[in-house]
Amino acid sequence: MCGVFGFIANKNGGRPDFDTLSRIAKVTATRGRHAWGMVWIDSKGVLRSYKQTGSIVDSLGLLRMASDAKALIGHCRYATQGSYYDNINNHPHPCDGGWLVHNGMIPNYDELLREHTLFPTSECDSEVLGLMIEKFRGKRDDRILKATTQVDRPLVVLGLWKPGVLYAVRQGNPLSSGRTKHGTYLASLPEGLPGIVEEIDDDTLVEYT
Repeated sequence: MCGVFGFIANKNGGRPDFDTLSRIAKVTATRGRHAWGMVWIDSKGVLRSYKQTGSIVDSLGLLRMASDAKALIGHCRYATQGSYYDNINNHPHPCDGGWLVHNGMIPNYDELLREHTLFPTSECDSEVLGLMIEKFRGKRDDRILKATTQVDRPLVVLGLWKPGVLYAVRQGNPLSSGRTKHGTYLASLPEGLPGIVEEIDDDTLVEYT
């Protein structure tokens, strides 16, 4: 099942509110308690990542690592392929100089590896998305869409790249946003989102900068 969450600051330089982020994380954890991780771009423009086994509800204080984030994506994992005890299988996964998180299953994983001659380092099927995006040619948003549309199951993908570009793809699985004066929050489930809450349109890619 899994769940994703994220944040992108407004142009005025807002930062994520810890209490809000914790509330969103708790709701997202209902979709996956095996492992969690996040990637963020800090106030110095450095792209940082962290992931571990276990439920995020037991480690909410670690969200403060990203207290100065101007952009962030996170994941709560329900393991379906690749043991969550091996942290390499947990999200986020590297992707073309950035990172991504994925909610969904990729039953044609082996077929995609063969078709595109890809060589994964983990046992998690989600890694194939990042490998395809890296291998394809063209603009990043076009490569993201080309990769996600080759998966024959519903999905949500969040990707983060420097200097602060967040992509959100929704194809069937739930994804909502909550707009506040500090920025926009994203989450698989709307409960816990602050501000003006809206469902992201299905079959779309949204770019946040």
